[in-house]
Amino acid sequence: MLDPRLLDLFVHVAEERSFGRAAERLNLAQSTVSAQIRRLEDTVGAPLLTRHKRAAVQLTDVGRLFLAEARDVLDRLERAERYGRMAARGLAGPLAVGYIFSALPSGVLPALLRVVRHDTPLIRVAPQQAETPEQIAAVAERRLDIGLIRPRSAYPDGVRAQVIHREPLLLLLGADDPLTAHPLVPAVALRGRTFLLPQFNERAGLVEKLERLAATGGFAMPDVIRTNDFVSAAGLAAAGYGLVLAPASLARLGVEGLVARRIAGFDDALETALIWHDRGSAVARRIGERLATQPLAISAGAEAPPGTS
Repeated sequence: MLDPRLLDLFVHVAEERSFGRAAERLNLAQSTVSAQIRRLEDTVGAPLLTRHKRAAVQLTDVGRLFLAEARDVLDRLERAERYGRMAARGLAGPLAVGYIFSALPSGVLPALLRVVRHDTPLIRVAPQQAETPEQIAAVAERRLDIGLIRPRSAYPDGVRAQVIHREPLLLLLGADDPLTAHPLVPAVALRGRTFLLPQFNERAGLVEKLERLAATGGFAMPDVIRTNDFVSAAGLAAAGYGLVLAPASLARLGVEGLVARRIAGFDDALETALIWHDRGSAVARRIGERLATQPLAISAGAEAPPGTS
C-alpha cells in the first residue's frame, strides 16, 4: 500500500513544478524529495515526472493520471480523519433511537430528531419503535444508543435516564357515550365502566395510573380489556367497547367517533424519559447530557389536542 506521505510529496512537486520549491514548502532536503519520488515511481512502475536541469518539472502521461488519483486519495484521507475526530466528540456517526408510540404524536420524537439534525447534521439517525422494557434491555446491552420510554424507578447498571416531557392524561371515549355531556368528567362517574388498556406486560405506567384514578373516584380497580396498542384501544373506544386513559397527544390521532375529555380532580400525567448508557457511543452520551440540561422545544399543537374541554 502506498504511503500517503509519498502521495502528498508528489502532489507538492507537481504543483510547484520544482523539486527545490517543493522541498522548501515541506521543509525537507531536495535530495530527500528526489529520492522519495524515485521510490514512488518504483512502486508505481513508471516515471511520473520529467527531469531536466534547466527546465521546469513536467508530468508524464502516467503522472497526470496519477496526480488526479493522488489528490482524490488525500482528500478522502483528510475527510476520514476529520470524520473520525468528529465521531470521537459525538458529532458524527450512526444513532439508533428507540421510542414508544406516544412519543410521535406527543411531539417528543420529532423534537428530539430536530435537535439531532440541528446540532449534529452528520449523525445518521435510525428510529425504531419499541416498548419500554425492550428499549431498556437494548440500551443496557448497547444495541440501542438512546431511547424514549416511560420512566422506571430503577434501571440496569450503566443506564442513565432523564425525564424530558410530561403530558396530562385524558379520557378517550366514543362520541355517543353519555359521559361526553360532561365538559369535565367526574371520576366517580367512571365506576363500573370497562377500560381498554394496552398490554405492556407490566404494572408500571398506565396500570398504576388507572389504580390512582379508581382511588380518586372511590371505586375498585375497574374491569380491563387488554389491547395490543393504543391505536387498537382508540378504535375500540370509538366503537363503544370501553374507555381509554391515555396521554393527551393520542387525542390527535384523528380516529372518527373518538372524543377526549378531562377528568375532574385527576391531574396525573405520563412522563417520557430519555435513556442512554454511560459507556455508550460518544453520540449517545452527547445527546443525553445535552437534553439533561436543555428542554426540548415541542410545538404547542402537540401539547393541546383538539376535542378536549
